[in-house]
Amino acid sequence: MLRSLLTRWLTLGALLPATSACAQRLPASKHMSLFQTEKFLLTAGPCAADGYSVTIQGGAFRCSDGSILTVPAGHVLEGNWGASGTTWSSGDDRHPAPEQLSLTWFSYAEDTFYKGTFLLPQEKIYQLLKQGSWDIEKQKQVTFNRLTVCVLPKGVVVVWLTGGNQVLVGRFQAAPFTPSAEQYQRYYGPADRTLMVKNIRARMPATVQAEIKAGTLSTTQWDEWLKTYPWQVAFAQPLTLYRYAAYYTSAERTLNPLTRQGMDAYRDVVLTPSPKPLPRKLYFYGQTPHKARYLVSVAEFDQAELHAAVEQLLKEHPAAPLTFFFAIDKPYQKATLSLKNEWREIPLIKAPVEVLPEN
Repeated sequence: MLRSLLTRWLTLGALLPATSACAQRLPASKHMSLFQTEKFLLTAGPCAADGYSVTIQGGAFRCSDGSILTVPAGHVLEGNWGASGTTWSSGDDRHPAPEQLSLTWFSYAEDTFYKGTFLLPQEKIYQLLKQGSWDIEKQKQVTFNRLTVCVLPKGVVVVWLTGGNQVLVGRFQAAPFTPSAEQYQRYYGPADRTLMVKNIRARMPATVQAEIKAGTLSTTQWDEWLKTYPWQVAFAQPLTLYRYAAYYTSAERTLNPLTRQGMDAYRDVVLTPSPKPLPRKLYFYGQTPHKARYLVSVAEFDQAELHAAVEQLLKEHPAAPLTFFFAIDKPYQKATLSLKNEWREIPLIKAPVEVLPEN
């Protein structure tokens, strides 16, 4: 049960269809269920694709009880895929799992306003909030405390639940719109739109400016990051995991088990070929048969190298699970990493592995 639930968390985005921008709010019922009314301490934080500046004009998560969780607006956001440094606090930050997200923003890279209203998987969000996870450091059960909202080019919106672990809620599609003169005045006052866009684009990375000039802006990169693959981890020398931290290209992360008793399911996420986004960085804390403890880590994968290896292996055997194989030497001092299946092994030279003794 625990293994199944955690796997569903990590692959939730693959199961949730994109929601139309014209979705309507469901009417409140006089006989609402617990998942529509039970409250949790929640804030909302916005972010953007790195280098693709936007300003959110307005946003809110709406709940079945009529309460609203506001998405901070009015700031130029320049990056941090899946991570927000901006939140607003109100007098009461306790809310039920939201049923709907409404968002309006301006994309400087595209010189385009977008807006959308998206129905959320409310009961699934409730189940995630209710379950939470076991904080290994603090030795207590905790839950998510933030809804992170990221806007991408072409009107795409991605939402996660954030706490110790971070879990994908879904990917949604907004639509472009043209604000009235009154709306624009409310958004930007007397600012000259052409000059404003020119000045902010001048601060964008050269690669983004080149895409704007060539008209090649797309969401291909992030869509690739959200894909899942059946992969696992294996070690050449015996190593019993007692903890790990996995950071994925989808901006999800697994740091803690679901419950104090859920260590087997927690380990199985990486030790069995369950569907997961590709890793961005990995940290494994393990014990040898002689009770010595080690940290085996990859601080950052080279994504171009990793994707090339994945494509090569899947091209030859599309259904075969993938294994990240850590070839650790017997003294547990050095290791190399490769990606393999039953037929082929490809070294990941640009993913240096560290093996360090744990005190």
